[in-house]
Amino acid sequence: MADSRTTGQGVSRQNDESLVSVVFLPGVREADTRRAENVTLHALTRRGQSRTEVAELLVRREIDPIVAAAELDRLESVGLIDDRALAVDLVDRLRTRKKLGPSALRSELIRRKIDRSAIDEALAGSGDRGEDDDRVVELARDRARRLGGLDRSTAERRLIDYLARKGHSGSSAREAARRALLERDRELHDDAHGSSGATVHRVEFR
Repeated sequence: MADSRTTGQGVSRQNDESLVSVVFLPGVREADTRRAENVTLHALTRRGQSRTEVAELLVRREIDPIVAAAELDRLESVGLIDDRALAVDLVDRLRTRKKLGPSALRSELIRRKIDRSAIDEALAGSGDRGEDDDRVVELARDRARRLGGLDRSTAERRLIDYLARKGHSGSSAREAARRALLERDRELHDDAHGSSGATVHRVEFR
């Protein structure tokens, strides 16, 4: 009888635990769903996020994986996360504000964990070669003015290195550096001899 009672209690306990699981898990998932929505809303209000960035944030906040996957799908379905749109926006802003070249743009998009196919598409449609050449020349001019009176060889080396860090390399960067330093040298010459460029005649009295 004792074994029967024990067995009965064990079965009853198992049934209770199953009942608790059935009742408890939906409650936990509902709370996690609300937390996930709050977390993602706060993150997306501050700046655009890639799907992977949001996913990693939900992991750090210990959101249930099933809830996290559902929240990611919900955000994508309403357009709140869109790797392709984010990649295009970042390329446009970084090219305009920081004048980054292709390699630096790619590195930044990879750092933001954007989908690789979205990165390729954004860079492929990021403007024509003429705009890139104008941008690197403008960047080179700004930097050349800060190189002061460094000799031409040193200034050119530093300027080309700077342009490379900004993602510009090859013949376009070298030509931009050459043009920028010619303009710098002309400005330094004008400053040294008077900005008006007027010829001063020396008059001697005998």
